[in-house]
Amino acid sequence: MVDHHGVLIHLDPQGDRIGDADLKFEGWVAAHEPITAVWLAAEGGKPLPLRDRPDVRRVLPGRSTIGFSGVSKGSDLQAGGLRLRVQIGDDIIEVEHPVPPPLARPMARERISSALQLAWLTLRERLSTNSRRRWGFTLRRHLLYRRQRANVFRRPHTETLLRDFAVALPEAVFLQIGANDGMTGDPIHALLAHAGQRWSGVLVEPVAHLFAQLAERYGQNSALRLERAAIGERDGTAVIHRLQTTAAETLWLEQLASLDPEVLRQNARQFGVTEPVIISETVPSVSVATFLARHQLTRLDLVIIDTEGWDWRILRQFDLTKYRPKLILYEHQHLSPEERAQAHRFLARHAYDWAEMPEGDTIAWSFA
Repeated sequence: MVDHHGVLIHLDPQGDRIGDADLKFEGWVAAHEPITAVWLAAEGGKPLPLRDRPDVRRVLPGRSTIGFSGVSKGSDLQAGGLRLRVQIGDDIIEVEHPVPPPLARPMARERISSALQLAWLTLRERLSTNSRRRWGFTLRRHLLYRRQRANVFRRPHTETLLRDFAVALPEAVFLQIGANDGMTGDPIHALLAHAGQRWSGVLVEPVAHLFAQLAERYGQNSALRLERAAIGERDGTAVIHRLQTTAAETLWLEQLASLDPEVLRQNARQFGVTEPVIISETVPSVSVATFLARHQLTRLDLVIIDTEGWDWRILRQFDLTKYRPKLILYEHQHLSPEERAQAHRFLARHAYDWAEMPEGDTIAWSFA
């Protein structure tokens, strides 16, 4: 995302760009004045198609928002950035938004070999009646895609993997620690909201008003259990720190609550809040072992941890010899280099592979 004097511009590349192929993209603009047009800087002023983005308007209340989409044939790509122009009121601004570098085009022999492997995996995946075996083929297919991308793994790839995970394991059991409001920035909201979804699991959120929104969203779903608590290293109570916000401020600021007040201050500065007003609340705290026993969780297929700096302290409490979640998703961007390395060693010791995404999350998987 680019912040141009308070005008926020975000770009989402659609799919992978290989070699000199065109770049397909979607994006949005948010400003304090009406947005009337978006176009590629080198395309002679031809406007891009615009559409409403209620999801963006929800997290940026009080701003004018608009979505756009298009295709760049290369002339607007400059050293890894896409040049866009936006008309806001009577003003026109030009920005260069970063985009991922293109992937190298594989050799013909490698493309043929990959196509044959992909066809075999897809066939076995479709014919498998056992969900565990089906997921094994699904995962191998995604890892083949990853190898074709020179091991690049970004958030859109994880979103696609999670959608296929839901297909392969329609009755998965999950645990989400740091569920927020159950929607904003949530990697599984669309999956849980999908008609006919048969997942069961537990969602944990310590902040009172966010938990109330979580309960309003999922409280009628008997397959889901909700608990207001902080997952810590011992049972008792803990102090959670959050920003004091107003209705006019972005909902992103409400996602920053942390057990570590310094992490909260660092995150606030990234959003331009230089003098944050911090509210501290005492909440119930429970260790992973106690929590799993309380909810009688004997099986976990998916574990998601998003706790603004506490992720490693939570991850290391899981007995991965007993619990073998097929996927683990946690946030690494607030961990120290040593904590990230410790998490990697912990996963490797239990036969998990992982990929760190540039957006700040790590995804881990195991075939065992």
